[in-house]
Amino acid sequence: MFPVYRESERPLCPFCGEPFGRPPETDPKREGDFYMWPCPCGAVGAYDATGHNLGDALMEAIAFACDDDWEKALSMEPEKDYEIRYLDGYRAGEHRVLGSGATYKSGLGAFVFVKLKSLKHLH
Repeated sequence: MFPVYRESERPLCPFCGEPFGRPPETDPKREGDFYMWPCPCGAVGAYDATGHNLGDALMEAIAFACDDDWEKALSMEPEKDYEIRYLDGYRAGEHRVLGSGATYKSGLGAFVFVKLKSLKHLH
């Protein structure tokens, strides 16, 4: 199970608890430009500044974890090939988490984290 975040808590990888830095404040050049954060534990976090494109952010994170091999990424199945965890309610200006469930229609950002399981059966 991943940690439950409380108000004012700094953002942590939901797989290992490693803190991560503030995403750069840049305007995406196109939809699907997400800040990617590779954690030392092997998880990949994708930041969606709006909290409304988490499906796209999820696919970008899976592809990033697969070294941008989209064919491999699209053939993978959740729970069988990778785990997903979310960190929502992220306030970029303060670099803190406001708590789970605070993203939808709030204007707050969100991260989706993906961690691949064994890749032996994918090759």
